Amino acid sequence: MSFRHVDQYAAVVSPVTRTVPTARLLGTVTLAAGSAALPFGAWMPLAVLFLAVLLIARAARVPARQLFIRTTGPFVLVFLASAGLLVLVPGEPLFTLGVLKVSSQGLERFAFVLGRASVALSAAVILVSTTSFPELLHAFRELRLPHVVTASLGVGYRLLYILVDELERLQRAARSRNAGTGSTTRRRLLVGITAAGLSRAFSRGERTHRAMLARGYAGDVPALFSQSWDRRSTLALVMLVLLVGIVLGGAHILS
Repeated sequence: MSFRHVDQYAAVVSPVTRTVPTARLLGTVTLAAGSAALPFGAWMPLAVLFLAVLLIARAARVPARQLFIRTTGPFVLVFLASAGLLVLVPGEPLFTLGVLKVSSQGLERFAFVLGRASVALSAAVILVSTTSFPELLHAFRELRLPHVVTASLGVGYRLLYILVDELERLQRAARSRNAGTGSTTRRRLLVGITAAGLSRAFSRGERTHRAMLARGYAGDVPALFSQSWDRRSTLALVMLVLLVGIVLGGAHILS
């Protein structure tokens, strides 16, 4: 299983990838927090933040089609989780869905929640697309995340791909032997493959931990590279924070 299907734009030289990973992570958090802090009904400030995200995506050379595709999955989850606002928020009814009444206020609040989610999810997708996982771990370490968390994330990320490869090999072996021809047999086969995969994952985790201890692991994984803050990263982050601050200030004044 390839590692390049997620961060395939991390190797593309752009103004975004020239900044340090910590600045990219802080910028993403700033945009997400700014969209979440917008007062209800601040459509123009929300549009400004979304436009800023699109400009960042263009600067990072992430195609709009890829940005849309990668945002669709988590956006659907937000859509389903927020759909209750259509009928739970009291207000003037627009139409009915059986015994449920959709109000205009509920529809407006639902749309605003989706707008906030679009800004946050798009910023997160740009971060993941332009930053490799080792760079993200380096950013977490720079932000003083506990070593046990960063080490667990690093090892888990690597072993996740190995586990998926194991499951794919088990499925290919089952298909090559014409296993699981019926629905009941197929479900039993799926349970068996899952159990075998979990068993191999636990045993591989034990072997990996023993191998790490044998090689001098003492609670922290040394970074393969080190990037220090530069003037470009500082300037980009300050400009983004100022933009979000101005947008929030204007939104609260207008509200």
